Amino acid sequence: MEVCTICNSDLKKINKYVYKCKKCLFLKSNLKSGYGREVEGIDELRRKNFKQIIKVIKSINISEQFKILEIGSGGGLFIEECKESKIDISGSEADNEQVSLLKKKFSNIFQISLPLEKVDNIEFNKYDFIVFNDVFEHLENLDKVISQLKFFLNENGKILINLPSSGGIIFKFANLLNIFGIGNIYDRLWQKDLSSPHLSYFNHYNLKLLFKKHGYDLIYNNYLKTVNNTGNYKRLNSTVKNKLVCFVMSFFVHIFFYLQKIFPKDIIFHIYSKEK
Repeated sequence: MEVCTICNSDLKKINKYVYKCKKCLFLKSNLKSGYGREVEGIDELRRKNFKQIIKVIKSINISEQFKILEIGSGGGLFIEECKESKIDISGSEADNEQVSLLKKKFSNIFQISLPLEKVDNIEFNKYDFIVFNDVFEHLENLDKVISQLKFFLNENGKILINLPSSGGIIFKFANLLNIFGIGNIYDRLWQKDLSSPHLSYFNHYNLKLLFKKHGYDLIYNNYLKTVNNTGNYKRLNSTVKNKLVCFVMSFFVHIFFYLQKIFPKDIIFHIYSKEK
């Protein structure tokens, strides 16, 4: 019987690839990890969310000078937004090709694959913030990852994470459909059969509990927007090739844009600091 990495309770297998903790409700998949790709049609939404993140970072930082390391920079949208705000940021990717592409656009790009294979006799650059933008849920061996973040953090450094929530209305709706045998949306939320599937799904409570186990306090808790009112057809069509299905789904997503404020939120936004 597998046990939960967060609370050591038993994990129950709920379908061919997902296990659920009976106690803290953490969800874990047995999908094979891989390198990600950019999702089409969400650049505008991501930029809006990144501007909100940067605003929060500036509001909680006591010094005007601070350094950020982003883990998993993708196409570099967050780096662009930080540079526009005059923030000292370094980006990273795990894949050779993605690192090369980023280096053509930006300086201070590193190849970092978490968890690190070797840490001995290595001098790490130190940062005030480590940022995971839709990356943490794709990583293996989370305990080891969190324990290694201290190598990159200054004494008062902070960890910023945003990721999809299993407590959100979209996941709840997809899970309900999956129970009744309609699994397409559920599989899509896990990014099943894509290049970089989700290995974990958290809610607010169990994500906080995981970092508490490693000696981190939650100092900021909020949510980010899930959908925009434009570009949804292109976003859906990147994985759902049926044009009619995409059109119908994009219509409902457009309606959801105006209703998302009243529903359980779908993207967790947490900032953690080491306990004093």
